[in-house]
Amino acid sequence: MSHRVGFALFGLGNMGLAHMKNIMLSPRATVNWIIRNKLEDAEKFVKDYNLSAKCTTPDKLEAVYNDPNVKAVLICSPTTTHEAIIKDSLNANKAVFCEKPITDNIKTTEDCYNVAASKNKPLFNALHRRFDPDFYQVYSQIQEKKLGNLRLIKTTSRDLEAPPISYIKTSAGILNDSTIHDLDLSLWLSGSIPETVYVQGNAFDPEIGKCNDMDQVIVTIKYKNGVIACLENGRVSGYGYDQRLEALFDSGMLKVENPNTSLLTTCTGNTTLTGPIHPHFTTRYTQAYNNELEHFLDIMEGKSEMRVTKEDTIKVMKLVKACLKSVQTHGPVGFDD
Repeated sequence: MSHRVGFALFGLGNMGLAHMKNIMLSPRATVNWIIRNKLEDAEKFVKDYNLSAKCTTPDKLEAVYNDPNVKAVLICSPTTTHEAIIKDSLNANKAVFCEKPITDNIKTTEDCYNVAASKNKPLFNALHRRFDPDFYQVYSQIQEKKLGNLRLIKTTSRDLEAPPISYIKTSAGILNDSTIHDLDLSLWLSGSIPETVYVQGNAFDPEIGKCNDMDQVIVTIKYKNGVIACLENGRVSGYGYDQRLEALFDSGMLKVENPNTSLLTTCTGNTTLTGPIHPHFTTRYTQAYNNELEHFLDIMEGKSEMRVTKEDTIKVMKLVKACLKSVQTHGPVGFDD
């Protein structure tokens, strides 16, 4: 590819800024348009970084879709906007990189993938855990079976603090919003189909409880190949963005710990102090987000097959649905029920 891929970026929140940074750093990409409701924020960003990108609002997109320099769109806007942006972009012959979820409904998600297939354009669902270098090493060693068969997957995923209640109200719940990443990670690592699913949880914050949501959950999954997964996800840790993984095998274990924000260790006569863990997902998964973009560009160049397929996306959506049913019935449920 001799020219940089021109992107239209929808949204400039946490994830929009993370992906914008990676596009700016990539020698293979550039941003032609930024689409944001608060137009002044986008215009200020463009001015501050001396960019040539144009800015517009979501109700004025004709120029974006008609711009021949825009080859792809990157969607970081609210979930309720995804379906229309995806379909309009694909129909304008643009490739699509979308933050999860594609949509919040299996039928409309399948429809989006069908449009992508009809237009022969990639639709990429950014399930970023698959692109973390250390998690990918675990996946690779599972495939090699040097430690024997995989037996158990354990994940810990805790935010430093809960998001605002205004976000909770529109998030579709912790299982759809947060736990879905752990569910996808376990599906990917297990290489199997779930047999049974059991969820237990609680809302320790009464305001989150009023939203009919939980802030602490544990999901247990029995896979058809015998692998068991225990996934723990919480909105609050109080000490940092806690992301850990264990994979137990016949003859050993692989473990991914939290990286510290500093390499400095202070040792005294009775204490050893290390740097804190990352406070936020945008700093913990910096490399994963960069790897996602480069993978998407490889797809556009024909150098790589899609690592998150339509089938992967639908499977994790069905697993979330099973988790929600387990919560409603207060017990284990079959994946295919």
